[in-house]
Amino acid sequence: MLESFLLSYFLITKQPIFISMENNTFILKGFVKSYSGNQMNINEAKGSVKKSYKLLVVEGIHKHYGSSDFDINLSNLNHKIIKTKVNGEFYIELNEGLYTFFILKDNKAYLNNFDGVGNYSHIEVKDNINNFIIRDYQNAYF
Repeated sequence: MLESFLLSYFLITKQPIFISMENNTFILKGFVKSYSGNQMNINEAKGSVKKSYKLLVVEGIHKHYGSSDFDINLSNLNHKIIKTKVNGEFYIELNEGLYTFFILKDNKAYLNNFDGVGNYSHIEVKDNINNFIIRDYQNAYF
């Protein structure tokens, strides 16, 4: 009798503690948008997705060393390769962490987006993400 009273008391007065599960995965949904031609007037520049892409998803933050090309021969990297739909849409499940997304083209990885401190732009995954945009500027000029 006393046990059931104490159990009821603790259930009512104590706030629940949420325990993080190490193997939780989060859903990241996004698009690759392709840009081509003169992009000098940012108000008129528009992305148009016309094709399917292969993406290299690499765990971690990576230095760009002044180049938009990434050396994919770094075989010790934790990575995944995914393919987008024809409209550029993609979906991936990832564990919590930092990730860098590159566009794959003919055994080369490309990303022309940087964080301002010497690294490629990256994303922190700690929850579901529904509208992540990767911009393909390979055929654009500014």
